[in-house]
Amino acid sequence: MSSNLPPQAKVKYQEYLDAGSLEERIKKLEEFLSLVPKHKATEKIVALNRSRLAKLKKEFEKKRHKQKSTQKIISPFSIKKEGIQIILISDFHIPGAGKTSLLNYLTGAAKEKIGKFTPIPEIGIYEYNKIRYQIVDMPSIMEGASNGIGNGKEILSQLRSCDLICVCIDLSRNYEEQMNLLLNELNNANIRINIPPPPITIEKTGSNKIQVLYLTSEAKNINENLDELTERIKEIVHEGGLRNAIVRVYGRITLEKVVDALNPSIVYKKAIIIGTKGDLAHTQEVFENLKKLYSETFPIIIGTSVKKSEFPDNFGEILLKYLDKIRIYTMNSGIIAEKPLIIDKENATVKEVANKIHRSFVELFDHAIIIREADRQKRKKVGTEYQLKDNDVIELHLI
Repeated sequence: MSSNLPPQAKVKYQEYLDAGSLEERIKKLEEFLSLVPKHKATEKIVALNRSRLAKLKKEFEKKRHKQKSTQKIISPFSIKKEGIQIILISDFHIPGAGKTSLLNYLTGAAKEKIGKFTPIPEIGIYEYNKIRYQIVDMPSIMEGASNGIGNGKEILSQLRSCDLICVCIDLSRNYEEQMNLLLNELNNANIRINIPPPPITIEKTGSNKIQVLYLTSEAKNINENLDELTERIKEIVHEGGLRNAIVRVYGRITLEKVVDALNPSIVYKKAIIIGTKGDLAHTQEVFENLKKLYSETFPIIIGTSVKKSEFPDNFGEILLKYLDKIRIYTMNSGIIAEKPLIIDKENATVKEVANKIHRSFVELFDHAIIIREADRQKRKKVGTEYQLKDNDVIELHLI
């Protein structure tokens, strides 16, 4: 055990080693990590024990699922996506942050629920330029939600599959307390906000122990002492339960990112902040401070007042651009569909559109006609790999 650790942390680590049950070992290891000061000297021990903790939690989840009844129960927190799914979250407080008022303002849903505690999700549809956004007012997140407090596991589970998390902050209260609670619970639930997945892959193999490969010039320049970094990575991967693996590094990483790469339950989600109750006294100054403190993590922070109808008219457009999605209109026999298909800009090919309509369209594909008003050649005959742009019109021709 490192001499850089305070006595309380050493005591907790010994309690972890002495713990009998899986639940107790997880609890003691979490307590130990909370007591470890975060600096360069403790980076290795934190990463190693976070890897151990992830492994223990994985074992616990497997054990819990085996013990569950096979009877299928449909949870009110399990929400089928319709269009682009946006989930509103806030911390638990009375009065609330105004999520239900915001839902009603955007969709006209749940008017009778405004000002009341929301025990289950409320849902409405917000339409913008024929794009459907499913807005979900999720019950407030309590401290300890990631451990199951206040239906926390069910709430956080739904967040893992949505398109965008909308963090609602009451500008009339301490915004740092609200943000700290929410970000802490999201992080504990393995939900990473507004960061890309780490540039590293870890592939389990049958032999050859643990190999670490640095595959780009950026990766090779991470650390002056690559041999030392390699040994640390090997230790973390070993603690994560792998004895034979190939670790491929493509960019700049930290030991914490290696731990994340080992954890298959981690998801990476985009999120924005909406400051609510902007009509109340002194909230403008609070909003400016909120932006200064969190704008590096949250590229979009919006101040609002439902009472004064202060809300972006182009909210749907803001969301579409932030999510890197584009609109594609299909055409059949010269008739253009009223509602567009929404696809990821990164994968916006003719093949993706054909597959979205029906997978048989890919198998039977002959060619496509693309109409793009902004181009000199407005009409083109193209193949499956042709890259599409926002507002393109496509007509598929099959064999």
